Amino acid sequence: MHKGLFSNLAGIKSSGKLNSHFYTNIDLNNPDSLKLNSTLKAENFRINEFGATDFRYVNSEFEYMAYENGVPVKSITVGESNPNFKRLDEVSEYLKICVLQSEDGGFFYHNGFLPESIREALIVNIKDKKFRRGGSTISMQLAKNLFLSRSKTLSRKLEEMLIVWLIERNRLISKERMFEIYLNIIEWGPGIYGIAEASRFYFHKEPINLTINESIFLASIIPSPKRALRELESYNLTEILNNGQIYTLKPGYEEYHKLLMSRLQAKGF
Repeated sequence: MHKGLFSNLAGIKSSGKLNSHFYTNIDLNNPDSLKLNSTLKAENFRINEFGATDFRYVNSEFEYMAYENGVPVKSITVGESNPNFKRLDEVSEYLKICVLQSEDGGFFYHNGFLPESIREALIVNIKDKKFRRGGSTISMQLAKNLFLSRSKTLSRKLEEMLIVWLIERNRLISKERMFEIYLNIIEWGPGIYGIAEASRFYFHKEPINLTINESIFLASIIPSPKRALRELESYNLTEILNNGQIYTLKPGYEEYHKLLMSRLQAKGF
């Protein structure tokens, strides 16, 4: 690895070979025809010594800093000394499956990447002429939030992909731990970080007690937590969900709720 190529990887020592291939073909007049192919193949590859960042540090308790518009807004202790931290077994099964089905259904089975999701996101962004979708897996979201700057540059995206590949291929962080971290650090509304704060703020209960409708609702606000809260300021969420009036929440929620409910039913929930 060339020293200084990427900040987190500067100084890393490894052995073996890496062969990277990235190909894309974009016709701006026909976005749906976009082609994307990316591979990273290893031959006897192993990490002998970490460089600037040993990504395994997140396997123990650590401090996470949440940013907003490049400004640090909240420090979160990710570990048992934080009363708001919740292990996976302290979170409703409904909530876990809803978040996975909404954000990254194959998380526990893929190797960190879903090329087709990235391709679809690029197509949407080209059509809308703005950045609307990222196509990132949970692994990619974590790599971005935990280890990288907030700048949207090609070099940062390439570093993100390489970090994910190193973590997933070398099993530096288990899938369970990654998902646990994710649930405890993501934003669920302005100033609301982690599932414990979200569960108490919206429903005045602990995450383990979330119902299926409450879980579907919480999963629905992850992509745009600030906007979702603004849209819901006049609602009594508990009353609406308990009375089954869920389709009055916001535009498009009926389709979203039905889709997630069908996926949960298919999985036996």
